Amino acid sequence: MLAFSIAHPSQLTQLNEQQRHASIVLVMPSTDLPQATRAATLMVQRAGVQDAVLLIVQDPEGQGFVRVANQCFEATQSDYFGYVAQDAFAGRRWLQRAHHLLQTNGKGLLGFNDGKWAGRLASFGLGRRSWLTANYPQGLLFCPDYSQHYADTELTVLAMGNDQYCYDPNAVLMEVDWDKDSKAVNPADKTLFAHRKANWMHQRVQRPQFLEIFN
Repeated sequence: MLAFSIAHPSQLTQLNEQQRHASIVLVMPSTDLPQATRAATLMVQRAGVQDAVLLIVQDPEGQGFVRVANQCFEATQSDYFGYVAQDAFAGRRWLQRAHHLLQTNGKGLLGFNDGKWAGRLASFGLGRRSWLTANYPQGLLFCPDYSQHYADTELTVLAMGNDQYCYDPNAVLMEVDWDKDSKAVNPADKTLFAHRKANWMHQRVQRPQFLEIFN
């Protein structure tokens, strides 16, 4: 079954064999351990899979979601890798459904039903590692130049633009953030995304119409 453990970024190089090589590894960067533990407990109860690990990685230094997720990605060698947040609420068999669909269709990235984007954005996602590692020269999960936002957006555009994206509305991983709609995005990240979309991403997608989904 899915198991979760708690680690500091400095401990990622000391993960045990199961944590590094499970078929599915997910990272949950955390700034609120009680909230993260509560979310992870429900995820475990409702995952419906075997040979899977959820790593809650604390971020007391404020490195940010992107950097912590990238560190965990580099430290593990699973066939599938996912990223979730501490404010996620899992539906029944959320991970089983996602994993089965990726196994069946051979796609690179699945977006969970987060209750907000209706499948247009993998704000929480599960990907095939062989596809994920091919996107960036460093073999990272996310572009490391983003600070807070748009790293998941860029990854989604790369998947959609190359026919590597899939979505199952029944694979539910809801975002429960009561203040989300009143929060502004990081302006530097938004500017960076616009620049990369017109340049780096434009050269790397086969279906350029998907570049215009997000502005």
